[in-house]
Amino acid sequence: NPGTYPNFPAIGAQSKSVIQEVDRHLQAPYVMQSAVTVERQLPANTTVAVTFTNSHGLHVLRSEVVGAQPIFLMTSSGLYNQNQLITNVNSRVNAQVSLFGFYVLNKAMSNSDGLATFPANPNNYAGEYGPASTDIRHRFLVGGSINTRWNVRFSPYVQAQSGSPFDITAGSDLYGTTLFNGRPGIATDPSRPGLIATPYGLLDPNPIPGEKLLGRNAGRGPGQISVNLRVGKTIGFGPEKGGGAPSSGGVRAGGGPPLSAPNGMRGLFSPPTTGRKYNLTIGVSARNLLNHNNPGPIIGTITSPLFGRANQIAGTPNGEGFSEAASNRRIEFQIRFQF
Repeated sequence: NPGTYPNFPAIGAQSKSVIQEVDRHLQAPYVMQSAVTVERQLPANTTVAVTFTNSHGLHVLRSEVVGAQPIFLMTSSGLYNQNQLITNVNSRVNAQVSLFGFYVLNKAMSNSDGLATFPANPNNYAGEYGPASTDIRHRFLVGGSINTRWNVRFSPYVQAQSGSPFDITAGSDLYGTTLFNGRPGIATDPSRPGLIATPYGLLDPNPIPGEKLLGRNAGRGPGQISVNLRVGKTIGFGPEKGGGAPSSGGVRAGGGPPLSAPNGMRGLFSPPTTGRKYNLTIGVSARNLLNHNNPGPIIGTITSPLFGRANQIAGTPNGEGFSEAASNRRIEFQIRFQF
């Protein structure tokens, strides 16, 4: 009980125990998805595709609190709905320049983000259906491949997205469930003591009966941006290869609107080749070239002095599959020999 700090409980004091069970009616979750795409070939070897997708998920896993014991019941009573509008552009400007990009307008709603999701009020599920953790409203990506006459390839890759939702909590076990996920109430009486002014309104960390609670995932974190660039120089020597022209690294149109670089990051950062049998490539790649600070998970406890801020940097797996603890600038020097 953090309310005892700095006076610790006496030795031998017992904490409330909980029992975790699996709902006997548990079902495997599934998602039904439908999509329609309109694609148009434009001049200058440019293709534009607009796609609308709808996803409807049933039996999403979540947990409920049952009884005074309490019992944590793992159920499949969750619901998930998502709509996306995706605009994708691929352009092969010429043999040396290829560009691609996409923009996604997204709205995702649910009453669960997985088995770790519990209702804020075990006796009232109002307000549980709200923005899902995947409700990133805007996503943008643009990149390309530019080959110069000296067989030097520039591969820029810029990603940006709006903020992710986060849950706002009161910071205490409001209902005696051993959970600290209770959400604050939306204050209607400004004179009530203990209220906290936030960008989301005047919130009550100790909601009274009948007071409307703030909805799940009502907070919204900051956006993120990452500018990446690879520069590679290829030297070809030896006899000429037979059977076709050298790879230009262009972007292949069609095949549906991708949500990443064509052929993934490997396709974006792959070195150029020549018409020779042997190719030596010397390259340097920079991720988050501008060293932009992308904050990590946002602290949603309104009683915390760090409410609405992050105490870490967002991390993502790097190209080798290792998870980095920060999204700070990363520069790699590479040498590759093909034969």
